[in-house]
Amino acid sequence: MVQEAARLLDRIAVTIPEAAILTGMPEKRIRQAIYARELAVVQFTAGKEYYISVDDLRSWFSGKKRIL
Repeated sequence: MVQEAARLLDRIAVTIPEAAILTGMPEKRIRQAIYARELAVVQFTAGKEYYISVDDLRSWFSGKKRIL
């Protein structure tokens, strides 16, 4: 799990399941943040696959840690 998270940090963008691994939050919470427009996403394909910038994910998560 730690190796997988370290590998994901080298990428520019991650999917919702990968974002859940990086933050340790459930996918449902990541999706709620997207729907509430707390997190910006990009949809590259015609499917339902969304990508989140790792930098955006870091800033969003660090803001959440201050609230908790």
